[in-house]
Amino acid sequence: MKIRIATSNDRQQVVNVLNKATLALQKKGICQWDYPWDVNKIVSEIKNNYAYVLFLDEEIVGTFCIKEIDSLSELTIVPKSNYLFQIALLPEYQGNNYGSEITDFARSFTIEGNKTIYLDCWAGNEKLKGYYLNNGFEYRDDFPEEDYFISIFKYN
Repeated sequence: MKIRIATSNDRQQVVNVLNKATLALQKKGICQWDYPWDVNKIVSEIKNNYAYVLFLDEEIVGTFCIKEIDSLSELTIVPKSNYLFQIALLPEYQGNNYGSEITDFARSFTIEGNKTIYLDCWAGNEKLKGYYLNNGFEYRDDFPEEDYFISIFKYN
């Protein structure tokens, strides 16, 4: 398993991972993401060097983004923090600790930059919230986001 920054050549595979992960979430009643993903949004994230890919052999099996932020919802945060978002794994690779590889990478990336990292998830996803707590993230609070609530977590 390896992680690297996404390139323009990865665009379609990143969209594929996000679409498959979104459909799997929606089947579980978790509707935080819209389907299908906007390709232009992914192109922009790749161009801005926010997007990363997780791959086994030559297959991209996961993706996530990290960018610098100064605000997050209504939460007061440390300025110039990092935000870990759009964490997605192909459904057939979920449950194999690849999510831990992603959060470990993000924490190392953040520690090297002497920053704080934040992430969020749908407030109703108790399993994911427990996962973040068990992986060293601190629960901050729940905040409204469109027509649902998100739970925000922090690591520093």
